[in-house]
Amino acid sequence: MKRTIFFVEDDKSIHALIQATLELNGYEVEGFADPLDFLNALKKKVPDLVVLDLMLPHMSGYDVITYMRGNKRYANIPVIILSALSDELDIVMGLEHGAVDYISKPFGVLEFASRIKSTLQRLDSGDNALKGTVRVRGLVIDNDRHECILNGQYVPLTAKEFHLLAFLAENSPKVISRSELLREVWGYKSEIETRTLDMHIKTIRKKLAQITPEPYIVTVRAVGYVIYGEE
Repeated sequence: MKRTIFFVEDDKSIHALIQATLELNGYEVEGFADPLDFLNALKKKVPDLVVLDLMLPHMSGYDVITYMRGNKRYANIPVIILSALSDELDIVMGLEHGAVDYISKPFGVLEFASRIKSTLQRLDSGDNALKGTVRVRGLVIDNDRHECILNGQYVPLTAKEFHLLAFLAENSPKVISRSELLREVWGYKSEIETRTLDMHIKTIRKKLAQITPEPYIVTVRAVGYVIYGEE
């Protein structure tokens, strides 16, 4: 069965490029220039994935994601942001709103298609393969309940942030390379050029720092990231 992808893009040339790329890769595709038309279409059919621009007429892409995450029927649809806004703040905001990936314009169609495919493969394999409870110092990761507790306080994480933190905690104190994290958490088969991983790490650190100044995710230069256990 074909996977269904909805996308929202108001630039006519980019709209046509996205449409052609997705159709050539075998997906059932519906494209929208107006986010209001997209939201109306959601009421009739729920896609497997959404590709979303941020700068749109009538409402921003951030508002669209907020609406989706607040509706139980659409809350778990993976959203990939495709935007000309490429500053670090824009990427962080997109990920904090619940996007699973962020692709900056201009983009290569081969990489775009690869990242779409990887995201859908993660759905097929189950994004939360880890089970049970993992404890590292004051950090408790409950994979079954999809909860993160730090020093007795609940940490609100997006689905991708949770999966990333859970994978690091499960493998503590092993240093996990960027390529392995991109493969295991995002499904990328090679280390493509993306800031998504770094931005996710940054937002997780920010949320943990609101509870304790103690660093949990440590950067090992030129290697990757690690959560160290008890000394």
